[in-house]
Amino acid sequence: MGIDVVDVARFGQELERTPRLRDRLFTPAERDLPLASLAARFAAKEAIAKSLGAPPGMSWLDAWVVKDPHGAP
Repeated sequence: MGIDVVDVARFGQELERTPRLRDRLFTPAERDLPLASLAARFAAKEAIAKSLGAPPGMSWLDAWVVKDPHGAP
């Protein structure tokens, strides 16, 4: 059990510094979300990778966060 935390401002700086990072980390449906949502999704994807033991060949695009009918992740 653990907590995955992302510093939103720092994460935003990394996305600005490395524009292609957005394409490597997020699916097309996720890429245009607000920065705070992208940071939260990155933390979720990181938690998923850790819980699966970061299997070889796993891509950041292999996991994504979807919204329920009410808009909640």
